[in-house]
Amino acid sequence: MAIIGIDLGTTNSLAACWRDGRLELIPGEDGEVLFPSAVGYVEGEGFLVGAAAKERLLTHPDDTVASFKCFMGTAKEYSLGGRMYTPMELSAMVLERLRRNAARVLQEEIEEAIVTVPAYFNDRQRSDTKKAAQVAGLKVERLINEPSAAALAYRMAAGEEDRTLIVFDFGGGTLDLSYVECFENVIEIVAVAGDNHLGGDDIDRAIQSYFCKENGLVEERLPLEELARIRHLAEQSKCALSSAGRADMELTVGGKACRAMLTEDILFELCMPLFGRMKELFLHLLEDADSRVSRIDDLVMVGGSSRLGVVRRFLSELLGKEPVVLDETDRVVALGAGIYAGIRRRGEEIRDMLLTDVCPFTLGIGVWNRSGQDKNVLSPMIERNSTLPASCRNRFVTTSDYQREILVKIYQGEEYYVDDNVYLGEVNIEVALKPAGQAWVDVQFTYDINGILHVSVENEMGERRQILLANQALSAEELERYTKEMEKIMLPPIEQPENREMLERFMEYFEESTGERRERIGAMIGSITRGLCSGRKKAVRNAQETARSWLSMLEESRDTREERLFDGKDFYDWYEEEDWEDEDENRGSGDESREDKEEDWDSQDDEEGWGRENESREDEEEEQDNEE
Repeated sequence: MAIIGIDLGTTNSLAACWRDGRLELIPGEDGEVLFPSAVGYVEGEGFLVGAAAKERLLTHPDDTVASFKCFMGTAKEYSLGGRMYTPMELSAMVLERLRRNAARVLQEEIEEAIVTVPAYFNDRQRSDTKKAAQVAGLKVERLINEPSAAALAYRMAAGEEDRTLIVFDFGGGTLDLSYVECFENVIEIVAVAGDNHLGGDDIDRAIQSYFCKENGLVEERLPLEELARIRHLAEQSKCALSSAGRADMELTVGGKACRAMLTEDILFELCMPLFGRMKELFLHLLEDADSRVSRIDDLVMVGGSSRLGVVRRFLSELLGKEPVVLDETDRVVALGAGIYAGIRRRGEEIRDMLLTDVCPFTLGIGVWNRSGQDKNVLSPMIERNSTLPASCRNRFVTTSDYQREILVKIYQGEEYYVDDNVYLGEVNIEVALKPAGQAWVDVQFTYDINGILHVSVENEMGERRQILLANQALSAEELERYTKEMEKIMLPPIEQPENREMLERFMEYFEESTGERRERIGAMIGSITRGLCSGRKKAVRNAQETARSWLSMLEESRDTREERLFDGKDFYDWYEEEDWEDEDENRGSGDESREDKEEDWDSQDDEEGWGRENESREDEEEEQDNEE
């Protein structure tokens, strides 16, 4: 079983592995290593994942979604194909395709993966990432922070010289900063800071607003299709500035010819609110690391949005030094994950390296507010940026006379009031019946490198209660349900068990036949195979129904030794002339290219699971399908 590293990105995702003494990025079927983190739904055809879905963002924004990683761990849902999907479920579709691509390239099953997450992901977000990997068929022992993976890749490339650096990971939807000290074979993460809602997408939105303002357009009143076109133009113009001093923006919106000019100076001004947030994060990071700018040897920029000239300009002005922009900035995190996967597999070609990490958020418990307010406040146990593993033990006393028990509620976050932080769990324990302040419990927090928090609560009588808080995994029942639905959504029809069984039965008839009968059964196999690989739900369903009918007739002809199945010209014309192929030019050609497209295959009528498709069709579409 192979181990791969995966960068599950906001805009693009990548997979990497260590094989035959070198680090490799794993390409998709189109030969590209960048796999767009986008999911779409096509009525009558099903789900699209990756590049095909990204192409539809512009033309079909209502049934295509992207940048859902930014909402991991939240209650946000997206509507596709008449069903609601969470960011976790959509991420699982992306991860499943990356796993399948890796299995195809490496020619072995992929069971385990090292998956990267933004350093500032909280426990809920990390748990949902692990759940997505579970659904995709991947075992994830450890999630590593994206800047940590980037630091690992940088260290491998730069050599063993002692360096102090800040990793600036600026992606499509998130910004992560890490203060890193490298010495000998150790990469020590000293402090982290970040914003899970600050990325290249925000720059696109700023350009979009600028274009609308220049042309007197009210964004809130524009149709989604028009907004999608403007956003696409904004992204293109942003990228154009990397090679030219200006970008002329032209687009017809609602029959009106709209124009605007974008320059580096204009974009710099548009980004000033975003740069202000970046500056606050830098100051926050340096304060937590107890350091100064003068101590930093390198500012290492990674992430696709780090290519922007205005970002490099801002950082140069802020720090007084030119940042180090690594080659292929959008691939560095994946390369680091691949290196870590190689280390985990104990590849002899990779020297032993120690990657330490820190706790990104404070861990604590809720205690009585001495000010008399109803809201409890957070009492920190393990402070943010504590080097992992970390442990802390504190004593807490009762607040009421003759209190029978103490409820220890555990939280993660930096807010003063506990309700504003992330709730993780609780432990309840009895205490001695004493006046307020005299009965007590000892609470111990132990937080390991894998993000597992062990909480132990002991009273003065020696009784102990414990709870283990890890990045939550799916239950066996939940995993089974998701797995079944994933198979229906993502597994091509040609690979589905029931269809493979039917084709095997045709093969048996082919092997036992000779002459014209053998030839015509071969034609049947070819016709059914083309239908199953067509990439169209209608054709797939017809192929299944026809296959069952043919198998019934073959069985009958075997039992009665009658050859009426092959009598007459009607049957011959049918299997010769039936067009199973998808005529949509955008879907490519050839059976091989169709087999792994993400279609919406057979659906369930029950309400459980994901993506129960809408079976209704317009009469016109039905007539067209029948003609095909």
